[in-house]
Amino acid sequence: MEANDPFANLPEQPEAEEEAVEEASEGALAVAEQFLLTISSGNAREMWDMFSETAQAYIIGLGHERGMDFDLASRLRQGTASDEELDQFLGDLMLGIQHDLAGLDFSRMAFESKVEPEAPMQVRVNYLVQLGPEIEGIQTAIPAGSILLSLQNEQWKVERLVPRPGPGKQES
Repeated sequence: MEANDPFANLPEQPEAEEEAVEEASEGALAVAEQFLLTISSGNAREMWDMFSETAQAYIIGLGHERGMDFDLASRLRQGTASDEELDQFLGDLMLGIQHDLAGLDFSRMAFESKVEPEAPMQVRVNYLVQLGPEIEGIQTAIPAGSILLSLQNEQWKVERLVPRPGPGKQES
């Protein structure tokens, strides 16, 4: 430690806190990987259950803005839609998400996660597409998008899917 070090008197981050951040990051990473596998397999109901309530409400609201019948949107939001209505809605949602992710080779994905500094109960998982064999010291994967997850009732839930490399803080 140097005498002029401005950080010399700051307390070190406790190990327990570092471990909690690492655990959070790993838990969210596993859910993000499962989310993309669920999309690639076409399991719409499982995908829907992986979204947070906030994300589900946003998706339904967006559907209404784009022409979905108000009564159907209300039934979906309240959980009173028929199985047929729900399956039709989720099928359309799945097709839209699969379209957004078209061209990704799910078998060649790599992942990295980072706890959001402003919101410690949120983790951003970036998914990357591997271009070739993994070679130490050489970038072999490029960013393809990110998934923002939050911890709710001790479960990681998808808040937002950004199916492209984003500019970081500027995305909405």
